[in-house]
Amino acid sequence: MFAQIKISMKKTIKLFFIAAMSLAAISCQKEGCTDPNAYNYNADADTDDGSCTYEGCTDPNAANYDPLATISSTCIYDQVGSWTSTYQEISGDMTMSMGGFPIWDTTFTETTHPDSLEPAGLDFIADGNLYVHYTDEPTDTGSWVRSGDNLSMSMMDTTITMLIDSVDGTFMRLTMNASESETDMGMQIDYNYNMKLEFSRN
Repeated sequence: MFAQIKISMKKTIKLFFIAAMSLAAISCQKEGCTDPNAYNYNADADTDDGSCTYEGCTDPNAANYDPLATISSTCIYDQVGSWTSTYQEISGDMTMSMGGFPIWDTTFTETTHPDSLEPAGLDFIADGNLYVHYTDEPTDTGSWVRSGDNLSMSMMDTTITMLIDSVDGTFMRLTMNASESETDMGMQIDYNYNMKLEFSRN
């Protein structure tokens, strides 16, 4: 009888030991994010708990938009997209001189009324196509090329190069500085003008 009790106790101790070891193994498991590409990757985790987050640009208007990102980081913007004109300004100066002596010098600034903004909008397509919209005229088509912050827009036989002064998810400003000179009735006429165009993204 004592032998049977001894055998029974050994079995009980063995089962208890196995159960304890199993419980210890379960308790040692650590949950967390197991994806090395995730922002909150936990190298100590051996069970993924679905908590992984991913860093990237979360703005669909950005050039580097990442649809998988859940934490927003730096977004990079370009001019690709559809834009509506919101502000237009031309400023400059004109100097008239004769024999090297100035006889007239003036400056000016002209701001276009919001109801008269032309072009009314621009569409920059990623493949290089350009659509220029007007209020009461048909849409013009052309092409665009960007080099750094210089944006060249070509339509028919005309090419205009403007500087992308600012661009983000909702706003873009284009500027252009130019100078011209001509001679009329013996007078030297020099023009310097600046153009500023502002747009909101559709």
